[in-house]
Amino acid sequence: MYGLTVARASDTSLTIHPGIAIDALGYEIFLERTQHVSVAEFGPNDLLHIVLSYEDDTGSEGRADVSRIRRDFYTVITVSKITEDSTGLTIARVQLDGQGRLDDQAIDYSHTKYVRSVAPGSITPNELHANLRRGWLRLPFRPVPLVNVPQWEEEIPLNAPQGAAEIPPAFRVGTTEVLTPSPEEANETDKGAAGTMAIPIPPSVTQVTRLRIAGARNEGEIRLQLIRGGWDWNRKEHIHKVIVRKIITGAPFMETFHIDDTALDPEYQTLSLWLWGTRRTSISLIATEFVY
Repeated sequence: MYGLTVARASDTSLTIHPGIAIDALGYEIFLERTQHVSVAEFGPNDLLHIVLSYEDDTGSEGRADVSRIRRDFYTVITVSKITEDSTGLTIARVQLDGQGRLDDQAIDYSHTKYVRSVAPGSITPNELHANLRRGWLRLPFRPVPLVNVPQWEEEIPLNAPQGAAEIPPAFRVGTTEVLTPSPEEANETDKGAAGTMAIPIPPSVTQVTRLRIAGARNEGEIRLQLIRGGWDWNRKEHIHKVIVRKIITGAPFMETFHIDDTALDPEYQTLSLWLWGTRRTSISLIATEFVY
């Protein structure tokens, strides 16, 4: 088996990424496009397995305890309880919590067999301990100026004079900290600053689970959006999905935000941060937690 990684998409759904597998009879089974499956029909603490199988169109459907998605005439993804009979190749096991939902530790690859070619003694990310398959990418804030007026649920920016929208100034970028322009130096009212930066995604990462931001100064509001971008190759269209939208008040501050929609396509999706400090602001740290 190669590819076919599984990621938590929400509390009750999973994303399965493209890949290829060979079953016990030697059939090649292809999953060419990312698929989404729901586990909403299952109960608290259910242990599920996700199975890929090669079938013709005579396979049964409609059972209350089985969810199926057909990729083509012969490929079936099945999600069912471990106690149920299900032939095929196990992609992953999934443990629901006490509310029947998926948490960050739900997906287990210990029963998955992957095709690999590695030197003796080498391991792949799936064989690492769970604590080693996740980690924080820590960055200084390095924004580029905005080219359009900030939009926050279609409202006019708070610092817009007489209700007219305008683009806020750019941040002043230092070695380890960014600051908004000084109103004393500019001899004008405090307009804050706004900008956006790309967040690099490590190779093979399939989930982003938390966002952290810290700084020493915040005299107004810090409005931020973490945005999943990239390209939907199936629909042939641009992706723009806000996965975190928050407001920070008070200083000094260090805020950590949990992400519900964690899935990242390892080939086609990107991450960027949009941030607007409405008054005097400083930012010292931007960090994102990724999971292999």
